[in-house]
Amino acid sequence: MNRTKLLAISTVAVLLFAIVYHIWAGWGLITIHAKGEPLGKVIASMQRQGHASIQTDIPGDTAVTMDCVKVPLTNALESLSVATDSRWRFLYFVAPDKADLKSAELSWFGGQRPDGWRMVSFPLGNMFSLGDDTATPDPRTDIWTPKTAAPAAVQDFFAEAASLTNAGFAFPVAWNPTVKSTPSAGRVDHVIPKLISAAGGREDELFFLSKNNRRGPRTAEGGDGPGGDLQVNPELIAEHIQAEINRLPPEERTEAQANFDTERAFRASLQTMTDEQRRDAWQQHMQDPQVQQQMANRMDARESNMGHDQRMQRFQGYVDRKFAATGRP
Repeated sequence: MNRTKLLAISTVAVLLFAIVYHIWAGWGLITIHAKGEPLGKVIASMQRQGHASIQTDIPGDTAVTMDCVKVPLTNALESLSVATDSRWRFLYFVAPDKADLKSAELSWFGGQRPDGWRMVSFPLGNMFSLGDDTATPDPRTDIWTPKTAAPAAVQDFFAEAASLTNAGFAFPVAWNPTVKSTPSAGRVDHVIPKLISAAGGREDELFFLSKNNRRGPRTAEGGDGPGGDLQVNPELIAEHIQAEINRLPPEERTEAQANFDTERAFRASLQTMTDEQRRDAWQQHMQDPQVQQQMANRMDARESNMGHDQRMQRFQGYVDRKFAATGRP
C-alpha cells in the first residue's frame, strides 16, 4: 500500500470516528428553541431527540416558550413543566392486555381517569436541588432491590417500587395476579418489564406531563384523585429519600442529611400528640426560618427554568394577591 492510499484511508477513518463520536455524545440530549410553539410540536421534538414516549393531558395547542441546548431529557421535562405550569412523572401503564391498556390511556391522556383504575406514585420531584449544572436524575436508572417476598400480589410490588424509586404505576384495581418469584435487583427500566411479564401483563413505559391541580385532597396514590386501599409505608419513603441524599455531591450531602434527620424527628414527635397539639406544632414548624429557607430553595430551583415573561406574570400574581389581601400594592 503506497503512502498516499494509506493517508487517504487514515483520513477517512478519522472522519468516521469524529462523526460516530458526535452522534454518540449527543445521543438522547434535547435542544428546544420554542417561542409560543404548540405543545404538541414541542413534545414531538423531545420524543424524537430523547428516544422516549411522552404523553400529556394538556391540550396540544397550548403555547410553549422555552429554551434548552443539549440537555438530558429529564432537564428538558423540568423546563417544559415550568413553561406549562404542570408536573411530569415517569410511569408504567399496566393492564392484562393491550386493548385494555390502550383504552385506559386514551381516556387518561384525554383528561379523564378511567373507572376502576388507580395510580400509585411518590416522586420526590425537586426536594433536593442539585444545582443548575447537574442533570435531573433519570427515574429509569433508579436501582430497585425488591423486598416483597414472593409469592405476592403484583400490586404489592408496584406499591414498593413506587415508594423506593421515582417510578409510578397506573393499573386496573381488579387486576392483581400473583407473582411467583421476587425479581432480581437492578435498574427500574430492566426490572419492571420483567415483573409485569411474570404477572402476565402488558405495559407502556412513558413520561407523563399532567396539569397542576392545586385543589382537592392529597391521597394514597400520590396525587389528586381517587386513592384506594394501597397504604403508604413511611419507612420505604424514608429509605427512598436517603438514597436520593446519597446521590448528592459531597458538598450538598451534609446539609441535606441534616435537614432530613431534623424533619424525620419532627414527624416522629407528632405521633404522640393530640390533634390540637399536632396542629400547633405544624404551624410553628412551618414558621421555622430553616424550613422556610428549604421551601424557598425548592421554589428557586423551579423558577430557574422560567422565562422572563413567566417571572413577570408570577410577580404580578404576587402583587395582585397582596393587594386583594391588604388593599395595598
